Amino acid sequence: RREAEHFKELLGFSRELATAEGLPEVLRRMVELSAMILGAPRTSVWIQDAQTQELVPGAVWGFEPDRRERILGLRIAPERLGPLAEHAEPFVLDNAEAAAIHGVPELDDGTAFAVAPITLDGGRFCCIVAAIPPDAPHELDEDHVGLLAGLAHQAKLAITNAGTFENLEATFVSTVAALANALEANDEYTSSHTRWITDTALKVGATLGFDSKSLKQLELAALFHDIGKIGIPTSILLKPGPLTPDERRIMQQHPELGEKILAPIDRLAEVRSIVRSCHEHYDGGGYPDGTSGDEIPLEARIILVCDAFHAMTTDRRYRKRLSVEEACRRLREAVGTQFDQIVVEVFLGLRGEIWSPSAAPELLAS
Repeated sequence: RREAEHFKELLGFSRELATAEGLPEVLRRMVELSAMILGAPRTSVWIQDAQTQELVPGAVWGFEPDRRERILGLRIAPERLGPLAEHAEPFVLDNAEAAAIHGVPELDDGTAFAVAPITLDGGRFCCIVAAIPPDAPHELDEDHVGLLAGLAHQAKLAITNAGTFENLEATFVSTVAALANALEANDEYTSSHTRWITDTALKVGATLGFDSKSLKQLELAALFHDIGKIGIPTSILLKPGPLTPDERRIMQQHPELGEKILAPIDRLAEVRSIVRSCHEHYDGGGYPDGTSGDEIPLEARIILVCDAFHAMTTDRRYRKRLSVEEACRRLREAVGTQFDQIVVEVFLGLRGEIWSPSAAPELLAS
């Protein structure tokens, strides 16, 4: 009966890890689920850095804030890993041994630790560490060894899959970036335009309180917001004058083309949505879908403001740039029609960080 319970717990563990997106999320779920399955008050997962070979904490659970920050700052030198890496099966590590390994005083009030070692592909060491309460036996019985070994096996699969997927994603993003570079090589304006918009959009997003995940999505969307122009004829893209109505309709296809280019990576679904929406107007008068208000992703509303400001204050083939003051006036004038009021207010509030009163933004892009 106990084996059946273990199997059920491990199956749930595996399913939860399988739905995690990216290595950080895999590690976070590992510590939470391990604590629940083992009944541990505190858990952590440690993984060997591929470059430095140090053992670093990937995620921790159950610790008080001060102790949590202290643990997350630890780095275990490669030469100290012997007592951990020499074990093939789960084992118990007392606090004195743990202190000797990481070179700091007791971290857990005399508690011992159950350690489930994991050897990743390429020989990197990883382990799940679960605190054993002071009043619990400090020996692992056969059931606990089997359960910890099962957790370690499922964790290894999840970490490996996350790494493989992230490598594929990184390769794809690099490929798209190369395409973007090819586009920029044909259009000097697009090159400086993209760099400035990305940097500025991140400043606006940070001011609005974006977390790290949202900032990353904003960064990718800003970098790729014009990627669909790869599918626009060069004669239209580089035309030294205003576009005809037919040419404008073709140019306005680029958000949808950008969305299609990014389609192969499922995890870029939100980025694709932002790229598609970067030319939507707050009153619904934009393209390609006529989306309005808060239905437009906030990231797209940010990119639109940055995009418009840079376009207005940059020399184009068919017109001279506007002054910064005039561009700011036009942003304010279009609040509620083209632009989101809050985004415009934040953008203008960052004036001292983004540009100087007398300079055009492309002069400050570096």
